[in-house]
Amino acid sequence: MCLVFWASIHCSAQQNTAYKSLDTKNPIVFGGDYIIYQDDTFTLGPKAFFIDGQLTDAEVAAYPYVYNSVRKAAEKLTDGAEESPMVLYLAPYVYWIDDPDDPALRVSTDKGPPYGLVIKCEWLRFYGLTDKPENVVLASNRGQTIGAEGNFTMFKFIGQGTSAENVTFGNYCNVDLVYPLKPQLNRKKRATAIVQAQLIHCNGDKIVARNTHFISRLNLNPFVGGKRVLFDRCHFESTDDALCGTAVYLNCTLDFYSSKPFYHTTGTGAVFLNSDIRLFTRGEQYFTKVEGQLAVVDTRFTAETSLDIGWMDIPPKEMRNYQHNVSLNGKDVVISKNSPASTVQMAGKEVLDAYRFVHRDNVVYNTYNLLSGNDGWDPMGIREIVLAAEKEREKNYSMLPVQLLVSPTRLSVETGKNRAGLSAKVLRFGNFELEAETVSWHVAPEDSALVKLEVSKTGSNCQVIPTNTGDRSRQVIITAATPSGLEAASVIEVVPPVLDAPQFSSLPEIKLQKNGKLQLEYKLATAYADQSLVRFSCS
Repeated sequence: MCLVFWASIHCSAQQNTAYKSLDTKNPIVFGGDYIIYQDDTFTLGPKAFFIDGQLTDAEVAAYPYVYNSVRKAAEKLTDGAEESPMVLYLAPYVYWIDDPDDPALRVSTDKGPPYGLVIKCEWLRFYGLTDKPENVVLASNRGQTIGAEGNFTMFKFIGQGTSAENVTFGNYCNVDLVYPLKPQLNRKKRATAIVQAQLIHCNGDKIVARNTHFISRLNLNPFVGGKRVLFDRCHFESTDDALCGTAVYLNCTLDFYSSKPFYHTTGTGAVFLNSDIRLFTRGEQYFTKVEGQLAVVDTRFTAETSLDIGWMDIPPKEMRNYQHNVSLNGKDVVISKNSPASTVQMAGKEVLDAYRFVHRDNVVYNTYNLLSGNDGWDPMGIREIVLAAEKEREKNYSMLPVQLLVSPTRLSVETGKNRAGLSAKVLRFGNFELEAETVSWHVAPEDSALVKLEVSKTGSNCQVIPTNTGDRSRQVIITAATPSGLEAASVIEVVPPVLDAPQFSSLPEIKLQKNGKLQLEYKLATAYADQSLVRFSCS
């Protein structure tokens, strides 16, 4: 926290005894140039603002660091630092980031979507002065074709270290805003037609949300664009193309109202740890619309009916995702059970340590390994626990990889003509490459006559030599693996040697059929199946 004092202090301004927070169970003392909340005293200043929508313009005018609008406060921000962020202390209220009563359409000022508010600030923190995120609401209610031209997005944050705690980000274009603390602030959804109504784009690293709610439907977009993103005890409501594909979701709750909450994930992908997902979909439930890696650990799905859960509707043969201890309505479930190669079960494999391990009878969700990158980032403060476990067990629980990539993932080779060169790369979460990892290469026994593998000493490269002497092309899957249990695959189309054209034993003849169609008849002097390419041309 920024500028926290644990002893009593003397303030130059007189305490406003008439001030009361809307959340009476979480009282706030407002002293003009300081606030007291839960026994913590925060001195207001250039990097510490107090915001309460109840305050009149005259009241906030009396104090240099007090506001009744997030938009107005955003005009006066000062770059923070990791040790001393720029903090917006938000009292319970509904803060409209975009005026819901303005009839004008929101349009893009560049090639991107129209934004409600663009904020450029390093290490900016939104801190709700309540223990209930639904009491501090940052709101908009526009979406594609409904109040905007394009996929309206409430915020764009430019800067490192953006964070939020005890707040709700909501786009109420297709969702009713219900605010029990002050029902006068309730607002009906703008439309029942579900359109792209987005929340937050960002381009920084070290993004954190704690005890925060993200409410919309289509294209939710919570902190999409962040390099390393942590959601700790957060809640999400969304339909398709919605979630952040570079995030760790820890102890979260998610409501899926349609079948593909991710459009795709990026790089090392997204991770669910000890989370609860409620399904309101009809039919099968998937994670992604197109490809991308996911890991799902200690996660519970609930649905009104039994249904299949898959990574995507038709997983490509080279897809490899990871799961451990996943259930649906209290029963163990395998994700994409009809495409078993796409799911790596981590039980009994060292790769599971990258996500969770047991230390002194307690489960440790290994966010330090996932998020530490090359700078030791430790947003959950578990570094010492991880290092203690390493020392006691003489085993590594940090710097563990989560992804094995093979490239290219699809190509074609012809027997006797060329070969395929495959390369492997091992990554830690956040797309940090890890070198000197052992990689082994395999082909299924039933395909061993179709290819020969030549592997480099380090295992990082593999030459695939085609040996298909049959009369048709065959598809072969080359699998790479690490000792820890990471997997990747490449799909190779192995073509037999293309032979010279055989002689005719019966010359071609075109005959007119009774139905008016022309038929080509001929016979070839060969024992192979006819795979001729026949082209007609007219002169």
